[in-house]
Order: sequence, then C-alpha cells, then structure tokens
Amino acid sequence: MIKQIKNIDTFDRNIILVFIGTSFANLLNLLYQLLIAHRLSSDNFAAFNSLLSIFMLISSPLGTFQAAIAKYSAEFSAQNQTKKIKILLFQFLKNNFLFAIATFFIFYFSSSYLTDKLKVYSVSSGHILAVLFALWWITPLFLGAIQGLELFKWFVSITVIVGLLKLFFAHLFIIRGLDVNGALGALLLSALIGFIISLFALRNFIDFKTPQDGISITSEKNEVNFKEIIFFMFPLAISVFCFMGLVNFDMILVRYFFIPQDSGSYSLAQMVGKIFLFLPASISIVMFPRTSGLNAKNQDTSLTLKRSLFYAAGLCILAALIYNSFPSFVLKVLTGKVNADSIILGRLFSVSMTFFTLLYILIAYLLSIKDLRFIRHLILFTCLQFFSIILFHKSLLQVQLVLCVNSVLLFFIHLNFVCFKKY
Repeated sequence: MIKQIKNIDTFDRNIILVFIGTSFANLLNLLYQLLIAHRLSSDNFAAFNSLLSIFMLISSPLGTFQAAIAKYSAEFSAQNQTKKIKILLFQFLKNNFLFAIATFFIFYFSSSYLTDKLKVYSVSSGHILAVLFALWWITPLFLGAIQGLELFKWFVSITVIVGLLKLFFAHLFIIRGLDVNGALGALLLSALIGFIISLFALRNFIDFKTPQDGISITSEKNEVNFKEIIFFMFPLAISVFCFMGLVNFDMILVRYFFIPQDSGSYSLAQMVGKIFLFLPASISIVMFPRTSGLNAKNQDTSLTLKRSLFYAAGLCILAALIYNSFPSFVLKVLTGKVNADSIILGRLFSVSMTFFTLLYILIAYLLSIKDLRFIRHLILFTCLQFFSIILFHKSLLQVQLVLCVNSVLLFFIHLNFVCFKKY
C-alpha cells in the first residue's frame, strides 16, 4: 500500500492529501452549520445565512489576494526566487493593514442599517462582521503563500484546526444563548487563531531584511513587478466577486422578497448546495498553483485541467446520486428539518451547484494561465442571473430554475474558451 502511494505523482498525492484534509474540515464546517440549523429557529438560521452570504459576497474580492499571492509565489518558487516571495508578502502586508482598519470603521458604523434591512435583531452581529471584514484583508495573504508554495500539510492542518475550533466555540456560545452572535463569534475567533498559525507556517518567508546582507526588503521591491500583479488582481477580483454572487445572491434576494418561512425553507435546501461546493474544493486548491507554475515554465497545462474536471465531476455526480436517492434522509441529517419544498429545491440545487463547481475550476484554470477572455461573459451572466431573480420570483422553484439554466450556460461558454485557447 505504501509503495502504491509512493508511485502516485505529486499532483495526485497533493489532491489526496488536500481532499482528505479539506473533506474533514468541510465535515467540521458542515457540523458547524448543522449545529446552527438545529439550535437556531428557522428565522434566526435564515438571518445567519443572509449575514454569512453578505460576508462571503463582500469579502470575496479580498480572496483575490490569496489567488494572486498563490499564483506569483508559485511562479517565484518554480524559478527558485525565494527573495521575491518575501518582498511580495511584505509589501502587501504593509498596504493591506491600512485598508483593514478603514474597512472595520466603515462596517462598524453601518451595522445598524445592515441588520435592520436584513431583519437581524442584534446590531452586535454587524459589529462582529466588521471585525471579520478587517481580518480578511490580511488572512488571504498568508493562505495564498502557503498554497502557492505547495505547503499543503500546513494548509490542511490550518483548515482542520480552524474547523474544530469553529465547531467548539459555536457550541459553547450558542448554549449560552448568544444565537446569531454566537455563530458569527465562533467564525471570527477560529479565523483569528488560524491566522496566527499561518504566521508560524510562513516564519521563513516573513522577514524585513534579506538573510544574506541585511538589506531592507523595501529597497529591493523593484525586483518584483507589482504593477503586473495589481493589474492581474482586477480580473481576479471581478471573477471571484461574480462567482460568489452567482452562488450567494439568491439567498440574499430570497430573504428580501419572501416571507421568513419561505426563506427558511430555501436556506435549508441551500445546505445541500453547499455540499457540492465543499467537496471538490481541494481540487482547485491544488490545481491553481500547479498550472500557474507549469505555465510560467511554458509547459503543458491541459492534462492537469482534464484530471481536475474529471475528479470534480465524479464527486458531484456521486453526491447528486446520494441526495436524489435519499433526499429526506440527507436533509434530516443536514438540518434536522424536512419539508416538501426543501426536498424539491435540494434536487435543483444538486444540478445548479454541480455546474457552478465545474465552472469555478474552469475560471481558476483560465486565470492561472492569464487567459482573460471569459471576463465579460462572466460579468454579463452574473448580472443576468441577478436581474432574472428580481423579475422572476413568483416561487422559490422559479428562483432556483434561474440558477440551473445560468450555471449550465456559463459552464459550456467557459469550456469553449478552454477548448479554443488564445494563441
């Protein structure tokens, strides 16, 4: 058995490692969601999900730092340019810290308006979100470097520890009656501890002076083409924002247009959809730095993409078969609640989220090889989905049908860009 594992190439070994680790972490995240779904009322659970959707949507552009750092640290590592990695981290840390402080104050003082519009009964939930937004200016930098350097043992360890702590703190806070605040507080505290661990993992790459001659890193910043990185981050930010909008805007709009009982049913079904986004996450995590490094050395990247799509499709099809065969059982396990509307919506989620998952892998691949032709199509269809839900929301099924149609169209449009590469 050990000999067979050794015979597997590095890409597959990393996928197995990250898949096992992130699957366990996602199981912990799922248990976190289950705990909240079981302990909170349907209305409070929908309120939590709407706040979480806001956080995912607004913080998603900050996730571009993780992808950008991962891409360029992977390229620098492939070219044995360790010094550039140190410079890259230092410059972004210095700049992002100021944005983190500004973001905190903006969201802290707008918390009352936000919680009122989303029918959340405690303004403290908005204050917790303000701290989370500030932290998210810094955290992606370290996660991106860990990913780009392919330090996947550290990556897996951090995600698992964060998942364990999030579950523990959520249980502790919710049994003390903190409800939505407790769920969000657990998310914040676990993320903060994960951030501290990532600092330790990158201790050899966070240095204000070069180890050889003591020259300040800031005096060597011209060695890194920051202009190129910043320009790359614009399409990256747009891509991440659009994708997060595609998979989160629906919950926000449902919460706005429908009564709490209906939004609660939709929120329960959304738990099924999250499974399809969680399961293949490890594949894009491993694929992105690998194709970035291969592209930097002008080597073929298509085989890595094909294997990534194959693995992701297999996982999604398996999950879809399990849910559609035993929908009541799966929903009962996931949420502790079952109703006819959630079962039907869950079936549609299994379709829409499968194609959105495959779409994300195509987007990550195109970004890694700097083929940006897809951007305008992604923006267009994200806007079309948003306005289609605003126009067509007579029922929850109609909302989810919009997502199904759009996800299929977007997948095949992006597949076309991959099949016909830009030369």
